[in-house]
Amino acid sequence: MTKISNEAIIELRKIKAALDDAYNKLEVVLYEKNLATKVSYSEVKPSELISENFSYISKTIRELQNSELVGD
Repeated sequence: MTKISNEAIIELRKIKAALDDAYNKLEVVLYEKNLATKVSYSEVKPSELISENFSYISKTIRELQNSELVGD
C-alpha cells in the first residue's frame, strides 16, 4: 500500500475536481467536416474520445487517495 501525506490527498482531490470539470466541459457535440465530392459533417463527441484516459486518471487518483496516510 502506498503511503501519502494529508497535503498530497488535498492536492489529489483538487486534481480530480479539475478533471471532472474538464470532462463536463467536453460533454458537447461537435461536427467534423468530411471532404468528398459532397461535403458532409459527422458528429464528434470529445468526451467519448478521452473518456478512457480520464477514467484511468480518476481511478489512479482514487487509489492514491485511499492510500495509507503518513504524518506531514
